[in-house]
Amino acid sequence: MPRPRLVFALALALCLLLPLAIQTGHTEDDDGPQGQDAVLALIAPQPGEVVADLGCGRGAWTFPLARAVGEHGTVYAVDIDADALAIVKARMEKDAVSNVKLQQSVPDDPMLPKNTLDVVFLNDVIDYVKRDALVGFLEGIRVALKERGRLIIRDPNGGPGRVIAECYRAGFSLDEARIPLPDAPGRSFSSSWYALKLRRATHQHAILPRLGEPRRYRTRLHLAEELFRAGVIDRKEVSAIWDATNRLPRDFDPEVDEALDLIAAAEATGTVDKAKAEALRKRVRRKAKR
Repeated sequence: MPRPRLVFALALALCLLLPLAIQTGHTEDDDGPQGQDAVLALIAPQPGEVVADLGCGRGAWTFPLARAVGEHGTVYAVDIDADALAIVKARMEKDAVSNVKLQQSVPDDPMLPKNTLDVVFLNDVIDYVKRDALVGFLEGIRVALKERGRLIIRDPNGGPGRVIAECYRAGFSLDEARIPLPDAPGRSFSSSWYALKLRRATHQHAILPRLGEPRRYRTRLHLAEELFRAGVIDRKEVSAIWDATNRLPRDFDPEVDEALDLIAAAEATGTVDKAKAEALRKRVRRKAKR
């Protein structure tokens, strides 16, 4: 076969197989028996516990967790994809599994019952949560966990520092971090797997750097998330603020506009009075002209 035709054939095969690989995703078998044991040891599910497999897909970890918690425990299989949940349901019926509950979620809310769960497990999920949905997603997990309930995050996409910072602000404390994760799936394309074990704690309201985000987004989105956590605005309003920030003109100046945003927030919360806020605005503008 001439070389150009060979290249074309290989490219076509790749195009056909890649969507299948993406659709298939990570499976229970990718880890192998030892890998499965390592994951279960990380989660440490106990008989009788209530666990959520959040972003369960077709149930790769749902059923090992169901076996681990036993007949007196419960596993919530949660996913935004109704077709994936239908596959889990079919397997439940085939294998007569009675301790799994199906729950279809939305991007910014896992739709889990409050103060019910001992564990929430995220396997290759957190990096796929859209930025404007993350605050609601993490808050939904936090309120679903019992006091000191644990959140286990296992992910191949690097950036654990960003995830730790987001979880800290969302009301989680870090118990353990495995970076990199030594028990990564043998057939994984990524060598950057990590695992985090966090506990439900209290909200940490602090202006922290927005790791990995363009600077022009940091302050406005951060303030919106804090207002959400304080119960002042809802998920739709967070999303609207995110959309509005995305439409900011390209001449947005982080050095000026972020400072003005902070001054406006300080004035709105009574941290500074109107006269002081105006004086601060003038100072920022003078500095910008230099």
